[in-house]
Amino acid sequence: MLATFAATLLPVNSLSAQEALTPVAPRESSGAVATTTEPVVIVTIGSVNQLTQDFNYLSGALGQPQFGGMFAMMAGTFTQGVDTSKPVGILVPLVDGTPEPIALVPTADVKTVLKRLEAQTGPADELDDGTLVVAIGANTIFIRQVGNWAVLARNRSVLDQAPADPASLISEMGTDYDIAVRLDMQQVPPAIRDALIGQLRQGFDQAMARQGGDDAESARDYAEQSMAQLEQVISQTDDLMIGIDIDATGRRIVVDASFTAIPGTKLATIYAAQKPIPSAYSMVVRDGAAAYMHAAASISPETIEQARGSVENAIKMASNVLGKSDKLSESEVGEATEVINRIADLVLASYEEGKLDAGALLLTDAGSMKFAFGSFIADGGEAASIVKDIANKLQGHRDAPRFEFDRDTYRGVTMHLVEAEVPADEDEVRKVFGDTVRVHIGTGEKSVYVALGDQSVDLMKEMIDGAASPVAASDDLARIELNLLPILQYAQSVESNDAIASMIDALSRADDAGTLRVVSKAIDNGQRSRIVLGDGLLRAIGGAVREAQMKKMQQNNGQF
Repeated sequence: MLATFAATLLPVNSLSAQEALTPVAPRESSGAVATTTEPVVIVTIGSVNQLTQDFNYLSGALGQPQFGGMFAMMAGTFTQGVDTSKPVGILVPLVDGTPEPIALVPTADVKTVLKRLEAQTGPADELDDGTLVVAIGANTIFIRQVGNWAVLARNRSVLDQAPADPASLISEMGTDYDIAVRLDMQQVPPAIRDALIGQLRQGFDQAMARQGGDDAESARDYAEQSMAQLEQVISQTDDLMIGIDIDATGRRIVVDASFTAIPGTKLATIYAAQKPIPSAYSMVVRDGAAAYMHAAASISPETIEQARGSVENAIKMASNVLGKSDKLSESEVGEATEVINRIADLVLASYEEGKLDAGALLLTDAGSMKFAFGSFIADGGEAASIVKDIANKLQGHRDAPRFEFDRDTYRGVTMHLVEAEVPADEDEVRKVFGDTVRVHIGTGEKSVYVALGDQSVDLMKEMIDGAASPVAASDDLARIELNLLPILQYAQSVESNDAIASMIDALSRADDAGTLRVVSKAIDNGQRSRIVLGDGLLRAIGGAVREAQMKKMQQNNGQF
């Protein structure tokens, strides 16, 4: 295990083994560190016990238990002498502007561990201050015992930068996650951040210089804005953390990510203004749904400003793409561009009201599927006008959908209908929608709704009913959830499939319905997101893998 971590520390300008063993005064003349900072990066890896338990669960859930057994066997072979109940850490401070990794391995007797690894590393030598030295090829790793921890570095003097109590620095991340990374951007000196931005800018300029064609200008504008936003993130980021945990106890995989900006910066202002708000569409968040999406948050003026630039540049690029199409006449390109501009103006006008509030809901059952969507917009009348304009432009075109406007009203929402024939060769689509796809659209004063199919109209009306009484804000900015079991059961009812049957069978033995959940929350000057892959989803994947393996075996057997 020490040899493995030593590989991550192989130096760019390392001392040779002979130089390392030259007698020197303790820690003084071995390349003393002129300046140091706190760690820029902290990486933690869960304890061997934790990883073994988690990999056993994951491999079992995926139907491949042999991989968990292989991991346990390898871990037992390479971690003798290591405290398997504690995590491992890697700290990366900047020393004179150069990253100098420091590995922290839990062991009370590093000499014994190194003795067992002599076949891979060769014998360790000991300097006059007790520092151990291992030569790995042409590279040298310095190791020191610090309490119940072994500290490894590629520079002898860097060992002095290790914390006196490594557990206090890495135990929380190492316990919460199987692997986690934390970046403290403000520990990077401004000169280095500026140099990084300069390198990115140089690469950007070189790429743009090679950009040719009629859309070069719009592509440059779009890329320029993206580059400016990247520069802002690099210069104004305070802290970034990503953690991944295979949670054997909770029977799930969790991915956490958090980001904070430097207080007082423009980036911090953007995030500080992003707060949960009362929602007209919270009814979509419900147990038993096949899937739902919900977002309700305030939007800062700075976010609107950035969105405007992105939308304008995207419109330019879309117009150029349309102009190159050999299927559209010049007048049709102009008409399509006009519609795109109107949609973009409506989106931006909605943002300018300072909020985002939307929801979508999918419900499935054997032989039945319902889907409805609702959203706040600045002008529902303009939304209806845009659809009517599209209908006029499509009039007379072959295979154009049919439109019926102002068919009815429900609680102040005007109902419209779009119909399209399903081609005869689209057998699977016909099994879902029949010969005709019917999309219902509702437009209110400041709202728009969509229902897919006649069976979804009642669901859309339920959404309209709920919008009349907005629900007080939760602490979520956005939430997305997908449950695989009801979707698979519906798909199986439409057309039987062995792979789907195998996944349904696996889900029937799981703790959940095959859940994938994504949740974003506001934190001070930033945002935190969590992705959860439930036990059922993992077991469904395992069921599909086993089915594929069985088919492959059958095919191979058939060849003999």
